[in-house]
Amino acid sequence: MKTKFSGILTLFLAFVVQITFAQQKTISGTVSDQSGLPLPGVNIILKGTTNGTQTDFDGKYSIKSQTGDLLSFSYLGLKTQEVTVGASNTVNITMVEDTESLEEIVVTALGIKRNSKELSYAVSTLKNDEITKTKAVNVATAMVGKVAGLQINTVNNGVNPNTRVVLRGNRSLLGNNEALIVVDGFPSSRGVLDRINPNDIDNVSVLKGANAAALYGSEAANGVVLITTKSGKGKLSVTYNGSFQAEDVAYLPEFQNEFGVGGFPDGTLFPLENVAWGPRFDGRLVDASETLDDGSVWQVPFSPIKDNHKNFFETGNTIRHGVTVKGGDEENSLLMSIDQTNTTGVVPNDTYNRTNFRLKGSKSYNNLSVGGNLSFFRAHTNVVGEGGRQDRPLYWNIINTPLHLPIQELKNWRTGTFTRNEVSYFRFYENPYFIVDTQREKSDFNEFNVLAFADYKITDWLTASINVGYTSTTTSRKREFGAFTYAFHLQNTYSEIDPYGARTADGLANFTRTNSDFLLKFDKDLNEDINIKFTTGHNLRIEDSKEINVSGTDLIIPDFYNVSTRTGELVGDETTTNRRKIGVYGDLTIGYKDYIFLSGTVRNDWSSTLPKDNNSFTYYGGGLSFVASEAIPSLVSNNGLSYLKASVNVTKTGNDPGLYATQGTFTADSNGFPFGSTVGLSQSNRVPSPNLSPEFTTSIEAGLELGFFKNRLTTNITGYISNSTDQIVPVNISLASGASSALINIGEIENQGIELDLNGTILKSNDFKWDVGLNYTLQKSEVISIAEGVDELNIGGFTSAQIIAKVGEPYPQIRTTAYLRDPQGRVVVGADGDPIQDTQNQIQGKTTPDYIVGLNTNIRYKNWSLYAVADYRTGHVFYNNIVDAIEFTGLSKHSATSGRQPFVFPNSSYSDGSGGFIENTNRLTSGGGNAFWDKYNDVKENYVTDATTLKLREVLLSYNFDKTILDQIGVDDLSIGLFGRNLITRRPKENVTTDPEFNFTTGNAVGVGTQSQTAPTRQYGMTINITF
Repeated sequence: MKTKFSGILTLFLAFVVQITFAQQKTISGTVSDQSGLPLPGVNIILKGTTNGTQTDFDGKYSIKSQTGDLLSFSYLGLKTQEVTVGASNTVNITMVEDTESLEEIVVTALGIKRNSKELSYAVSTLKNDEITKTKAVNVATAMVGKVAGLQINTVNNGVNPNTRVVLRGNRSLLGNNEALIVVDGFPSSRGVLDRINPNDIDNVSVLKGANAAALYGSEAANGVVLITTKSGKGKLSVTYNGSFQAEDVAYLPEFQNEFGVGGFPDGTLFPLENVAWGPRFDGRLVDASETLDDGSVWQVPFSPIKDNHKNFFETGNTIRHGVTVKGGDEENSLLMSIDQTNTTGVVPNDTYNRTNFRLKGSKSYNNLSVGGNLSFFRAHTNVVGEGGRQDRPLYWNIINTPLHLPIQELKNWRTGTFTRNEVSYFRFYENPYFIVDTQREKSDFNEFNVLAFADYKITDWLTASINVGYTSTTTSRKREFGAFTYAFHLQNTYSEIDPYGARTADGLANFTRTNSDFLLKFDKDLNEDINIKFTTGHNLRIEDSKEINVSGTDLIIPDFYNVSTRTGELVGDETTTNRRKIGVYGDLTIGYKDYIFLSGTVRNDWSSTLPKDNNSFTYYGGGLSFVASEAIPSLVSNNGLSYLKASVNVTKTGNDPGLYATQGTFTADSNGFPFGSTVGLSQSNRVPSPNLSPEFTTSIEAGLELGFFKNRLTTNITGYISNSTDQIVPVNISLASGASSALINIGEIENQGIELDLNGTILKSNDFKWDVGLNYTLQKSEVISIAEGVDELNIGGFTSAQIIAKVGEPYPQIRTTAYLRDPQGRVVVGADGDPIQDTQNQIQGKTTPDYIVGLNTNIRYKNWSLYAVADYRTGHVFYNNIVDAIEFTGLSKHSATSGRQPFVFPNSSYSDGSGGFIENTNRLTSGGGNAFWDKYNDVKENYVTDATTLKLREVLLSYNFDKTILDQIGVDDLSIGLFGRNLITRRPKENVTTDPEFNFTTGNAVGVGTQSQTAPTRQYGMTINITF
């Protein structure tokens, strides 16, 4: 009986399983919009499960389900639709506009999500694919040209370039002007843009002004870049992102090819020089080295070598592999990613290797939601060091290599025919290959971040949240300088070729930041017309750092860089900093009938960098947003206006001083100390300022948002004006006080600007779509005041080329040594025909653009897509240090324009002896060789050039494979592409040497070029993305 029952049960179960499988089937169909055009990228989810898919380029999809299942179709800007699976295996969907979602949801301060129509300030959002299309390693460079009001400069080039990120111009004379970077609600340093894995990013919201960022406190006075990382959602998926990129030198300075080395003092040949003031090239064999140990001399033809300087550089490459695993449902999410990047530079031996890892998850249970985000970053950098003989960097040595000397012949300086440094050809400086082999800067950087949050929904309208973040970074640095020696018979024959010993310097730096926010969030409809959103919270931020440096000279073991092997003096220092800040804040938004919104913010901070009795300061703001298209429905037309919003905002924010600005500090005195067992300390030469207060910025912003033709064309226009007062600047004081300067609150800067974002779909059909985006930035900064009796402040630069702030003038400006000019602006020459240098340096122009235009386009045809980004900057100048360098040595093309003969200086005049000036048509310069050009080189206005540039920043040609093909091989998504970055750069004819973005500092002294760089480069490569 038991056996019979078991058999019946088995048959029954088999029948049930058969029915179940019989009910499962594949549902397919096409999703289109109201005009009948297919919609690619529509999300389709099987409700209650993690199973899902997306439509392909033709709007087609397929998904396994069974009768009675509920399918959800969602797409940004369109109403989400749910369909119950019936008897048919085909489900076609037509999606319609969702007026409630036309205003996108954006992430604002403190990670609070708001409908864009509620905001009274400008916010721009970039999605992940806008950042990752051309596989830029650095997120900052991937954002260039895509956001109005945002200026990103690549300050130098190389395997790990530095960038400067500024929103709406400079607000502070000497303080920080860069935007605050926030990752998942956690304030970070600007360097996080260089380190974060772009594939981890879901979106980037740019809060452009202080108006948008009052809740973040003083660090947000310059605007905020909010990065939200991806979360796990939908069915379990694995995505691989891979790319290979090659990098080549794009261009070098233009060199003259007529004259060779020599020229001191009479222009004759002197082959062991690098200055090209010698005779014309004639092809004869000339000496190219000192006498070698065997009595021979290296000889080469006295003729220019094509691309000689470019031959030094190599083709660099970057290889990236990234894997992301994610999945989730309505209550759970999990994401794990790992990314490996390996870069070799165009400079021999330069490398950069980095690893990114992220683990992120969340869990919801009834009214409680908790989550965490852990990330780790590790990078090893090995690049050529700074400075050799006379502190000349590598690039200076490369571009000043004589035109006839085959630079690649110097490569095997250790084991080649010509060993040691006499084959550097020039007794003042080293062989460039010796520099890249023996002068290295190596660093290891480790960053660990952990974020945690908990949200508890107390009622339907009140939520309590706590967010805690901790970051720890460790940087170890090592600088190596190889010993520089000559053959014995050459040592001490000239003071310039005396040998120097090997040396090394080590540094270790640790930094930690803890940030916590406790918030109460109130969101309630008081009635059918009025909604109130109120957030109040408490913030605590703790920052600690410690840095130790030690160096030693005259190391005794070759190629072993350890301070313990020194015979010279051991030098070291240690620096420790601690900073605390506490803040309380509130944010209120009152909405009326969902078309008018009144908002207000307030925050008070207590900062440890301010005086103990005066360490509290308050900022506040308010705004109004009015959605006219919803308040007055008659404004909306199907063939015309579809959306209209106007807004205005007024905000005051603060920027507290740097560390120890209000306290006296001491440093170890190395002048005569230690004396026996006595250690000496020196007090800072800056007097403490116990009454120092923060810098404050008051901003007024007004904006207009319009949508036309069912939002097929959208426009955002914003105008703003901000005044930054109580600037923190040093002023000179009497030396009798025992110090030379003191920090005080003085000065005011005014910023004005207009921003325009224009996006539209030009053409759209079944197989074709053409999208275009344009952004325009007009920005002006002016110094209103500095201090009584002071109308100028030096910001940085060099003695002969200074960046300054001057009352009544745009900020910043560059002032250089200059020519004496007559009332008509002509250069005044003397009786010898040579220009006369002015005794006073003169302002040459502003060093930030008047306006920036960014243009992007995306053309899709069937499965093919062509994407491009370009930007144009103009209205500014920069000091071209590279031309200065090669004109000093006579290698520039310009230095040979007169054939090294006397000439009439262009646009010049001379005194008539009675106070007037006569146009110069016959007074020739005293010469055309070294004597003249040496004086010409002293006048730096000759090297201030137009900084206008037009760059093709990004190009991508990609192909997305058909979903019908991918389904057969078990792949959800597959795309391949060819990309390029910085492929084309157009500059004025007067700038034929370098990229005006390059700068000698990442600070406020913008507009001073540098020789401490790598040549401008272009990148091109291929990419593959595959999801299972």
